[in-house]
Amino acid sequence: MKITFPHMGRLYIPLKTLFEELGIEVVLPPFNNDKMKNIGCKYSPEYACMPFKLILGNVLNSLARGADTVIMLGGSGPCRFGYFGHLLDLISRDLGFKFDFICLEPSSLPKDIKNFKRSAGCSYTSLLSSLVLGWKKLEAVDALEKSYWSSLLRSRDREESMAVFRGAVDSITACRHIPQIKSITSECLNTLNSLAEHSRRLPRAAIVGDIYTLNESYSNQNIEMLLVDRDIEPYRCIYTSDWIKNMLLPWKRKEYYKRAANLSRDYLEEGIGGFALDTVYHAIACANLGFDGIVHIFPITCMPEIVSCQVLRKVSGQKKIPIMSLTVDEHMEKTGLDTRIEAFAELLHSKNNNTG
Repeated sequence: MKITFPHMGRLYIPLKTLFEELGIEVVLPPFNNDKMKNIGCKYSPEYACMPFKLILGNVLNSLARGADTVIMLGGSGPCRFGYFGHLLDLISRDLGFKFDFICLEPSSLPKDIKNFKRSAGCSYTSLLSSLVLGWKKLEAVDALEKSYWSSLLRSRDREESMAVFRGAVDSITACRHIPQIKSITSECLNTLNSLAEHSRRLPRAAIVGDIYTLNESYSNQNIEMLLVDRDIEPYRCIYTSDWIKNMLLPWKRKEYYKRAANLSRDYLEEGIGGFALDTVYHAIACANLGFDGIVHIFPITCMPEIVSCQVLRKVSGQKKIPIMSLTVDEHMEKTGLDTRIEAFAELLHSKNNNTG
């Protein structure tokens, strides 16, 4: 078995760990770039969103390099993510590729895991231990990334902070033991904190939207660094590990959506699919916490986020907080994005100076 999966931020770290610990060869697609985008655009339906085009580009690249098994999550509800797996399966086979396709659907997850275990020829014990190791890595890199973005703006040496963070992520990726992961994480956090200097209050901007666009830096033009370069502290509202815990643990899922629904009640009466409810909930929560602005970023054809975009106008007016909505597709130019972020940053700095 030679297995592959599409990129979404740092999700490749736990997945690569899981499969390699089980003795399965991984064909990892290149990190998203213009080539991946162009391949996906060439073979995607015109109406497909940017995430689908990048995912398809990833899968086709890996199949061309010898992968014989594709695995990815499925979905349900109004969001078109539920069709991604089946559509890319059809497109890839139409192009002549022969492979096994494993789509982990929420409604049939136990059955899908059982089928994967049988195909991989592994025991439940080895599967569980590999999952735990991969999970610990994902938790660690997410914790480091949160600290990295919150401290980078105040670092006395940004290049060193970047090098420390990237080095820690590489080291955690290569780890095979949980105590090592904890040690590397602790050391990196201490170093990042020691490099951060206390300074005047700087504006904070929350970043909301669908999970793929938030966590896949190529699709959002590295929005966090664009904000840091303009002295705005970025705060990403959804990290993959947090989302997985909220989705897979029944008690956390119930608690999370109860909290989200209660806070969003006056703006969005019910969940409409995708991450629309999450977007509205996080925007309101961050406004209540005193953030200076909110960046809403999403694929141009994403219907749930288009609805939440309209809702956020009401949030912006009632909460007195600037909200900038950015739509992304394969035609997005960095120059135009820079111009909008520059104007948004000037607004936040002006607001911060008037209230500081």
